[in-house]
Amino acid sequence: MDLKGVRTFCAVAAHGSFGRAAVSLGVVQSVLSRQISALEGELGGRLFHRTGRGVQLTQLGLAVLPRAKALLAEAEQLLIEARGERSSPAGTVDLGVVPGWTQPLVSILVSRLLAEFPRIRLRAHEAYSGQVEDWVATGRIDVAVFNRYRRGAVRDAEAVSRADMMLVGRKGHPLLRRDEVPFKTLAEIPLCVPLSPNGLTSVMNEIAAHERMTLNIVFEGGSSSILREAVARCGLFTLFPRPFVERELARSTFRWARLVKPTLTQITWISVGTQRPATQATRTVAQLARQILKGHR
Repeated sequence: MDLKGVRTFCAVAAHGSFGRAAVSLGVVQSVLSRQISALEGELGGRLFHRTGRGVQLTQLGLAVLPRAKALLAEAEQLLIEARGERSSPAGTVDLGVVPGWTQPLVSILVSRLLAEFPRIRLRAHEAYSGQVEDWVATGRIDVAVFNRYRRGAVRDAEAVSRADMMLVGRKGHPLLRRDEVPFKTLAEIPLCVPLSPNGLTSVMNEIAAHERMTLNIVFEGGSSSILREAVARCGLFTLFPRPFVERELARSTFRWARLVKPTLTQITWISVGTQRPATQATRTVAQLARQILKGHR
């Protein structure tokens, strides 16, 4: 499909007139008419109704116009990058990130963008892994940071961090006087976990079923801060990855121990969505996020 014809179609639709569109594009009207006729031949139908005062879009024209505008926008972005503006990418990028990585990732990322790529505007969305993965699959976000707790590759994603899961409770509890705690101990204590459905909780339940034990889950929370409060004020226990507890819970009322027999490992992945065109701004944000996450393993 000839982009000139697409650009002409959008111009005529915007001006409502072949004559005014010809003036805006700097070409004679007969050239516009030939380009529109050629495009109509490719699409198999009329795009405009001729009226006494100009033209109006047909049903086919109304259906085609949004896609035509998107095609021109993508072509324009390609030209910008090809003309050497890769060193200064611009645009809005939507990032989805799990609560455990919101800090330090977002604050460092924003600081890097302001200093190095001020034309990129970042929009951060926080949610647990299942929702973040759904967002990137459906095109709501451009870059996704999410966790998995099973071995194996994730399609179109890169592993950027691995961390042992730690049992976290209030300081002074006798269970946490040791550096390691066996998984079977979870049947004896009240647990708070992320809201279901959740990958961590699913793996915990699978291990419990294999060990022929029942987890005592008494509370589900929608964020790391909610779970932390439940541990601090209600005497519950939860699981957090080692980097999170060392970063967020140090010098506090909390104590933790590594979960063993079996161990649980959190793997953090980063993925760039395929539902939207991956702009240079998107690729820049993804690359910076990789660097930050790998630096905080």
